[in-house]
This record gives sequence, C-alpha cells and structure tokens, in this order.
Amino acid sequence: MWQTLQENWRSVLLAVGLHLLLIVLLVVGVSFNDIIPSGGSNPERVVNAVVVNSNALPAPSRPEPVAPEPEPTPEPEPEAEPQPDPKIEQQRAEQKAREIAEAKAQAQREAEEKAKQQAKEKARQEAEKQAKLEAEKKAQAEAKRKAELEEKRKAEAQARRKAEQEAKEKAEAEAKRKAEAEAKRKAELEQKRKEEAEAKRKAQEQAKKEAEAKRRAEEEARRKAALNEALNAEQENAALADERARYAQMIRSHIESNWLRPPGSGNVKCEVRVEQLPGGQVVKVELLSSCGSAAVDRSVEKAVFKSDPLPRPPNRAVFQRDLILTFEPQS
Repeated sequence: MWQTLQENWRSVLLAVGLHLLLIVLLVVGVSFNDIIPSGGSNPERVVNAVVVNSNALPAPSRPEPVAPEPEPTPEPEPEAEPQPDPKIEQQRAEQKAREIAEAKAQAQREAEEKAKQQAKEKARQEAEKQAKLEAEKKAQAEAKRKAELEEKRKAEAQARRKAEQEAKEKAEAEAKRKAEAEAKRKAELEQKRKEEAEAKRKAQEQAKKEAEAKRRAEEEARRKAALNEALNAEQENAALADERARYAQMIRSHIESNWLRPPGSGNVKCEVRVEQLPGGQVVKVELLSSCGSAAVDRSVEKAVFKSDPLPRPPNRAVFQRDLILTFEPQS
C-alpha cells in the first residue's frame, strides 16, 4: 500500500486538496450579496437638482429694489442602494451548484478509484501470500526429496565402496598371480628373443649389404636417365623457343604491315600486350609503354585490330593467349 501511495503521491495530494475545498464550501458557504456591480468600486451619486429660469422671476419695484431671496439649495436625496440582478444571482447560484456537484463527483470518482486501488492491493497481497505458501510447500517438498536422495546416495556409495574394496582385493590377488606367471614367461621369451635377435642381426647385415649394392646401382641408373632427360628437354625447349620467336616475328611483321605511320613521327618503339583466341582473333590490346605520342599510340592499336585474325602458329605448343610484342617498325 505504501508503495502505491509513493508512486501516486501527486494524485493523493490532489484528492486531499479537493476534499478540503469541498468541506470549506459546504461549511462556510460563499456570499455573493456584497459583490460590487459592474459599475466599479465608486458608483456615481444621483443628485436631484432644479433649474431656475431667471426670466420667470418677478421684476423688483423700482422705488425700492429688493434683492431676491436666495432659493434654498435642495438637499440631496439619499443614495439608492443598488439592487442585485435576479439573472446574475441565478447564474451565480447555478455556477455554485455546478461546482459543488463537480466537487462531489470528483470526490466520488476519487473514492471509487481509491477503493479500486485498495481492492487491487488486497488482491495482490493475497496473491503474494498464496504464492509464498506455495513456495514454502514446494521448498519443504524439495528439501524432503533432497534428503531422501542424499540418504539413497549415501547407501549406494557405501555399497559401491564395499564392492570396490572386494573387487580390489580380488584384482590384487589375480594381478599377483599373473605377475608371477608373466615374469616366468618373460624370462623364457627374453632368452628366445636374444637368440632370434642374434640371428636376425646377422640376416639384416647381409640384407643391408645387398640392399646397399642394389641402391647404388639404381641411383646410377636414375642419374643417367635424368641426365639424358634433361638434355632432351633442353633441346626441346631450345627448339620451342626458336619456334616461338619465329611465331612472334610473324605476328609483328603482320601488324607492321597494317600500320600507317602518322605524319611527323620519328623512330617508334614500344611494347604491346595482345590477347588473342586460338583462332587468332584479337580480344584486347594494351600498350605497356607509350610509342612516342598519343597519335602514334592510337595508330598502333588500330594496326593490331586491323591485323585480326593474327597468323596461326606453326605448332600448337607455341600458341600464347597473351603476347607481349616489341613494336619497332623499320623507318
């Protein structure tokens, strides 16, 4: 409950304030009779005055002019007390009644909300109490189950230790018997092993000598075969290199024959990378170095594409998809 009050302290303070205001309104009341009318705090005084016409007064006798008696100043009538407007009074009474009704309704709503909160808090406390009882029951049942399991575990452990002890004693006796038999067997085997080892050593020495002789003969044969193979490969590589050089020269000559020298170009020398298909179709041309100017570079690229297809190689073994050619036409 205190937690709920702490969380909703603003609502509690507002409810208490409204209740106090309602009590004050009901006990003391509010008087609207002394409220100053809309004319202000100083209403104008009403004065009854009489206007005198000097022409209507009788003329004085000439022989003895007599001054007219001053007319007495009329006393002001008492100030009339303002009467309250019935409509305003009725509106004020209705406003007061509405405020009282609203205050009562607010108090009723707050009372209902408070009753709801109390019922909710009571239900929560009851649920917590029930949950606590259930938790205690479960804890007691769990403790009982654990105690039974512990007793069972201890009994099983004791029986297991006893069985292990008996098995250990039996195993030790069996191991002792086996050790004695094994020692006897090992002694017999050791003697036999020594005899066999000596015979084996002699046989291995003889076999080693024969294997060494055979290995030397095989190494000599392999050395001669490798030497012959290297000589043959070197000859084949030299022949293949010559064919590749002739093939590259064929392609250079074919490209140079399709090259148109730009005006004003001097000696031209540059490296060109050409990518081709097995049929000689040109796929890509790339200048690895400039041929002297942009115009010459473009003319060399056009010459390569114009040479499509390139000459076929005399031997498929010398075909290269990527060719790097030195473009150096004669002047």
